[in-house]
Amino acid sequence: MQDWRWPTYRPRNITLEQVVYENDDPNRGGVRVKAKDGKVYLDAVGGIGCLPLGHSSKRWVGAMTEQMNTLVSAAGPFWTDVNTALARRILDMAPVADGRIFFGNTGTEVTEASIKVALKATGRDVIIGFEKAFHGRSLGSLSLTANPKYRDGFLTTPEDDGKRFAHMNVVRAPFGDLEATAKLLEQYAGRVAMVCLEPVQGEGGINPAKRDFLVGLHGLCRQHGSLLALDEIQAGSGRTGDFSAWTTLVGDDPALFPDIIWWAKALGGGFPISAVVARGDIAAHMVPGTHGSTFGGNPLACRAAMETLDIMQDDDLFARAGSQLATLQTIAATKPISAVREVRGLGAMLGMDFGDPELVSKLVAATAEQGLLVTASGGIAIRWLFPYWAGEDILAEAWDKLGKAVAAVS
Repeated sequence: MQDWRWPTYRPRNITLEQVVYENDDPNRGGVRVKAKDGKVYLDAVGGIGCLPLGHSSKRWVGAMTEQMNTLVSAAGPFWTDVNTALARRILDMAPVADGRIFFGNTGTEVTEASIKVALKATGRDVIIGFEKAFHGRSLGSLSLTANPKYRDGFLTTPEDDGKRFAHMNVVRAPFGDLEATAKLLEQYAGRVAMVCLEPVQGEGGINPAKRDFLVGLHGLCRQHGSLLALDEIQAGSGRTGDFSAWTTLVGDDPALFPDIIWWAKALGGGFPISAVVARGDIAAHMVPGTHGSTFGGNPLACRAAMETLDIMQDDDLFARAGSQLATLQTIAATKPISAVREVRGLGAMLGMDFGDPELVSKLVAATAEQGLLVTASGGIAIRWLFPYWAGEDILAEAWDKLGKAVAAVS
């Protein structure tokens, strides 16, 4: 098939056509997709984390259809009942004190908004990020993304050679290294606007942060007058067992709340929407004209998120997502795959560490031959992002297909 798009993706040579439903539950979408050639795949990609209900839950589709017949778009200066309701709902769940919200369409957009509000509110120019981090592909988000292959040709940061192309300065510490972060805060004393991290690194290999590290960062930020910012684009919206991965890892003590958190991917149940919540005194610096989004917070996207959250609540999907890692680890212990060094992650954010980039590259294709769609993470891990309702049967089937793929390429 001729691909008329920019060559920004490595083609998988699979043309997906439609969802395959396996039950009559209107809350539950499909976890299988049929390709144009008729082959059916078990989908562990899930739009890279965008399908917490599975593909096209019938209840979700019904709500979207109703909204499309009501109001689809409204400019940012206008309120709508649905975006007001969604704003209140997210603020009630967000572990941010006296929060205020901004809606976007993608994760990159709210990463950009978070960078801007941190620089604006603090008047500082340095941001601390972490090795193996991935925060998006716009210029601002790229500066926070650790892998230089994504940044080359677009911008440089103080740690790169050559002339810089960015107003802000991004420096990096090893993920999980509190002492190294403290040294950077001392080195750039009075200049660090925010410390930014993913509580579970998604593209970096499915690496959850330790509670002590997160609590320690909170203390360091308070000590140095810097903001603590969490990118929960992939780990948030219920995937770890709570709406916020911070809550799963740290708890709900208001004394430990971070300053800024943002979500995307799973929030809309398959429709583009993102949101960032910042403390009210921080958000107050974004006066009219400092930021905006034509489609951000549109009624259709907000209805998608509201219906997704309703279904999650009705089916107890946060708890079900939270149990996936333990279920998979039990399956792996019962029927081990010798090439897998570790099964890790948090909740429904699952990674199988093979420690071998060449093998992982082969497995992306080999699992498809077995009827399983996966992505690689960090070069050394296979990543699964199943719907939150996926239980032992789905995970065991996927594990079996993974085992057969390993045997086929070994």
